[in-house]
Amino acid sequence: MNFHTYKVVHIHLSKVIQYILFNYSNDPSNNSLITSYANNNICLGILKEKVIINDTNGTKKFQNKPGIQTYISAMYLEPHRFQVNGVFDEICIDLTPVGYYHLFKKPLKTYMLEDNFLAETWGNEAILFFEKVFEKKNFTKRGQMIEEFLVRKIQSSQNIFLMQCMHYIHSNSSLNLENVSRNMQCSQKKIIRTFQQYLDLTPKDYMKILRFRKALWFISHNKVSLTQVAYECGYYDQSHFIKDIRFFTGLQPKQLYSSLHNVNNDVLISL
Repeated sequence: MNFHTYKVVHIHLSKVIQYILFNYSNDPSNNSLITSYANNNICLGILKEKVIINDTNGTKKFQNKPGIQTYISAMYLEPHRFQVNGVFDEICIDLTPVGYYHLFKKPLKTYMLEDNFLAETWGNEAILFFEKVFEKKNFTKRGQMIEEFLVRKIQSSQNIFLMQCMHYIHSNSSLNLENVSRNMQCSQKKIIRTFQQYLDLTPKDYMKILRFRKALWFISHNKVSLTQVAYECGYYDQSHFIKDIRFFTGLQPKQLYSSLHNVNNDVLISL
């Protein structure tokens, strides 16, 4: 499997999209197992002649199906595994949580595999557009085309309260729900309801994901002790940090160190 990321340059779109990821293989004998971990983004997956399905063992697989297929992967806690076989071509547009609502109106669920979000939201012209994108071999050109397309699709979001909560959470490194509630001058129940309604996640779990992603970044970029990673990322102690790593990855820290694959400093997965 090969991976390539594209960072948007349009100032407004950069607040909506974290990056665009291209997953691809031209090898008919390709047999790859990819594990992704909890993250604070929403993936709009666009597949060429494949559709994603849930296997009985919990692994997600890709089945042949003509045309352009789409799915939404929202935020989750447990690691997700994807089995990829043969020739493969996928575009993952990774949106910020609030950014999703600048493009779509349907409330998020962890996985939405049944609907064709492109045609449903933007009509059949979107299907025809992405057919043309898949014809391009150069991934930078693909990214530029997608960026130009999405700039025209951005809408204003009505989720002002969610945006304010997110801004406060991301602007403060040490947080809990009580702090957010005090700053927003509202009840904790209102914040919990808002997150569950629009993100299908509790604010506590969201902040837990943010801390885990910070730790994951430290693990991939710095050869430092577990104690230092725990300290830098706001864990109570090393044992608390190790417990979180096990929860989110199912691995011991040393196993995670050896399996992590960094894609252009944008994406961290295990292969």
